[in-house]
Amino acid sequence: MGGPPRARAPGRTVVHDASCRHAAGGGTELGTQEAVDALMWDGTRACTDCDAAAVLVPALELGQGHE
Repeated sequence: MGGPPRARAPGRTVVHDASCRHAAGGGTELGTQEAVDALMWDGTRACTDCDAAAVLVPALELGQGHE
């Protein structure tokens, strides 16, 4: 509760837009901040076939260097 869900398997987590046809069933729906947080995990990437990479990666880059 309150934090991002636990990663299922290192190197296999992909963040998709809710309407992405490549999203596998059974995933966890995340809010925007949770999705950005999840992208900071090692091996996690944003899907490039939907809007996830176009929207979330620039948001992630804005926070670099700010801890």
